[in-house]
Amino acid sequence: MGSIRPPFTIKDEPIENLRPLKVRVIGAGYSGIYLGIRIPQRLRNVDLQIYEKNEGVGGAWWENRYPGTTPSPLLKVYE
Repeated sequence: MGSIRPPFTIKDEPIENLRPLKVRVIGAGYSGIYLGIRIPQRLRNVDLQIYEKNEGVGGAWWENRYPGTTPSPLLKVYE
């Protein structure tokens, strides 16, 4: 009943050095594009893929385009 285990030790190595990581990002909106930039900067040995259902990137900004409208930063007056 009494097997004695050695004490747990934390290795001083990043996890990505041990094996390749697969990262899948769903959506190429602002957050998806941000992750596509930051993940390769922070992690090594990463297989990163970003999936988007639309033909272009931009998420809600891509989908919510209406004829004759402009984005908010171009407006002169804010309510």
